[in-house]
Amino acid sequence: MTVIDVRELVDRAGNAASTLRDKIAAGSASLRDGRKTVICCDHGISRSNAVAAGVLSQAEGMSFEAAIRRVIAATGESEMRPEVVEAVRRSLSSSAAADFPTFERERWLLTGGSGALGGVIAATTPDNIEILSPSREELDLLRGAVPLGLYTGEAGVSRILHFAAPRIGNTNTAVGEALTMFRNVLEVASIQQLPVVIPSRWEVFGGYRGETMEATEETPSRPAGALGDAKYLLEALALAWAAQRQANVTILRSGLVFGNGIAPNFMRAFVRKACSGETITTHVYDNGEPLLDLMAAADWTSAFWALVRSGETGLFHAGGGALTGTREIAEMAAASSGQGCQIAELHVEGKAANVRLDFGKLEKAVGWRPSRPAVDLLADFLGRACEDRTYTEKDR
Repeated sequence: MTVIDVRELVDRAGNAASTLRDKIAAGSASLRDGRKTVICCDHGISRSNAVAAGVLSQAEGMSFEAAIRRVIAATGESEMRPEVVEAVRRSLSSSAAADFPTFERERWLLTGGSGALGGVIAATTPDNIEILSPSREELDLLRGAVPLGLYTGEAGVSRILHFAAPRIGNTNTAVGEALTMFRNVLEVASIQQLPVVIPSRWEVFGGYRGETMEATEETPSRPAGALGDAKYLLEALALAWAAQRQANVTILRSGLVFGNGIAPNFMRAFVRKACSGETITTHVYDNGEPLLDLMAAADWTSAFWALVRSGETGLFHAGGGALTGTREIAEMAAASSGQGCQIAELHVEGKAANVRLDFGKLEKAVGWRPSRPAVDLLADFLGRACEDRTYTEKDR
């Protein structure tokens, strides 16, 4: 048999096209001679599999993309380094290069399209943009960057809206999964030069316990909890890649969103209990009730589209403009239901962070402001939710 040793290649960007072509030519010649051909690297993940795809492409006259899929199917290994795969693809002749179709409308990939915010984006997309929202079965972001790169290239994607997140976001496992998915997105975006948009949340300031504060984009992050840590790390990764000009990233950090089918879990519970006449229990910390920056889904949507279509990059805040206490929210839910339910308080040890996001930078960049005070929009939302019994036990 013929052994093609590719261990001298680097497992990252930087492999010379001439060196790759020599390896591919040797493997192709061996196959044409009818010899068993083995391609070896250290772990059998990136270099050997990428070169094997190049050999198959050249020896059998198939597209490089088809060869990559054949290698993945045969080995079960999808976590090849995308920089190595791209270097092999570029080293091949133009006859093996991708021949992707063109489309009339811009095509944007929306990951996490089945989520609450993803659904709002899909429902409000302008006519000149087509949103592609594959299911996890169609495109699993935890399986490496190469399958994602094949999808975006063949689908003609020109921007990635990355909203995919673990279903349960407050575990340590979820932090790792969130980072894995996003890094795969960044690698593809860097190679294919695709702008990326990601959402973030106020929890990156959750560690300012006991403080009532206004946070700008310049306020140092101080995350609390697994969700806060995950959002902080995602932001840091995005900004680091942007600073090195490896990716073009826009981050929209917001308060808690409600409306259009979206509501935080505690708010759903308030409505459900109000409609059934149960006692609503709110939390009280050592520094009082939590104060939340709430914003209506319609306002979040207008902020999102204004920012994304402006071409601005970097970190931006969007919020409702004021803080609302959880007891006030409970009282509004109780009044909307008309059931006369009671409100109880449960003491929780520790202190809560009460953070309002200053949206001055976003207003200056794109002219965005909340349409109305968040408390007024919240009253409308709670009234409709109670009238329609949206979050009753039957509808959960």
